[in-house]
Amino acid sequence: MDKSIRAGISGSILAIVINLVLASLLTLSDILIFIPPFVAAIFTIYISRLDNLKDGLVASFMTYILNEGILGTISLATFYVTNESYPSFNVDILTVFYPIVNAVSAFIAGYVGILLVHKMKPPQELPPPPPLPPPMQPV
Repeated sequence: MDKSIRAGISGSILAIVINLVLASLLTLSDILIFIPPFVAAIFTIYISRLDNLKDGLVASFMTYILNEGILGTISLATFYVTNESYPSFNVDILTVFYPIVNAVSAFIAGYVGILLVHKMKPPQELPPPPPLPPPMQPV
């Protein structure tokens, strides 16, 4: 479980870096918002070599939850520091279904990451050779 928590934290950091680097592209389309945590979750599950679904889902959901929390805090802190009021926004279909789609894509990312680990896993090592027989008695 410790390995999956480490993978989730590193995945959230990677997702935040991807979000900040690709900020100009992500404002062009609302659909691209799901890509950074999805890619980061799959990548960290693969790099960490998590081998069961439970650990993959823990890492994936941690990546998504921490990513959303940190990016939300950064955006609200930006409004606070610049002394701007929070802009009002129109509620559309994407706003309503965003949490549901986010949870489903986190589940899919965990599953795909585990599938990649199992496909790319090196072959099993050969069993150790049997022990040598005892030395023969002199005649």
